Amino acid sequence: MRWPANFGPVLFTLTIFAWPLTATAAEAIDGISFADDPHTLFVPVEEIALALGWETQLNQESKDIFLHGQALNATRLRTLTNGTSLVPLDELQRAGATTTWGDDGMQALVASGFLKKAAIRFAAKHVEVDLGNQRLRAYQGARLVLDSDISSGREGRKTPPGDFKAGPVKSPMHRSRLYHNAPMPWSVQVHENVFIHGFQKVPRHPASHGCVRLPLAGANPAKWFYDWIDIGTPISIRGHWPVAAPRVEKPTFFGHLSIQNAVIAIAGITACVLIVLFILQRR
Repeated sequence: MRWPANFGPVLFTLTIFAWPLTATAAEAIDGISFADDPHTLFVPVEEIALALGWETQLNQESKDIFLHGQALNATRLRTLTNGTSLVPLDELQRAGATTTWGDDGMQALVASGFLKKAAIRFAAKHVEVDLGNQRLRAYQGARLVLDSDISSGREGRKTPPGDFKAGPVKSPMHRSRLYHNAPMPWSVQVHENVFIHGFQKVPRHPASHGCVRLPLAGANPAKWFYDWIDIGTPISIRGHWPVAAPRVEKPTFFGHLSIQNAVIAIAGITACVLIVLFILQRR
């Protein structure tokens, strides 16, 4: 079969125009879930807007957030302690997205039209406590969801390092059985009588009887942590954050030599060069 002479340019043009219609890979995003609403998955508003190619607007007077021209239900939104607004996936549907859940219910494909889509997943949670720097960091998947100052156990009452799991005790107001029934708001048990809980003063140095204190002030990291963490979430307590292994440079030729040997080597090389130059001049 003989194709028309102009078929090549036409095919090329069609290919160029058809290229944007090709399905793109979904951007993978770690969602955020809360223990008090475990079946709802949240995602940062700005992040999902960028993934779906949507615009966001903030009404300065009412403080309403508009996503893709749709006002989000403020009562459904949550925030991180740094002020980042989180939107549940069903609110994205009201704004015009389609949501398709996987068979295991652990990941949802959120799409806007044919080209823009994102895979939002229920990622695993874990917590790291750095006793050396007096900080707590909480993660969901690779996403850092909380970074807060703490006060750990003082000398003689040090917080034990190790790998633990949250629970089984979790209470909005626990009372210490060891220290005069002292109130411990937003308590999450770590190990025996050691809890992560809220406290009015968190000076960022060891000051407790062994517990890990989180601030109640400001954005209230203690309550946020309590609402977020699940029973069984891994909690790692260390003297310091895990650090990267130091880079070991491969030794050069001179790196193997002592100063004395290096001087001898340089003198030998210099002598060889002079001998070669002398021989060349005699020729």
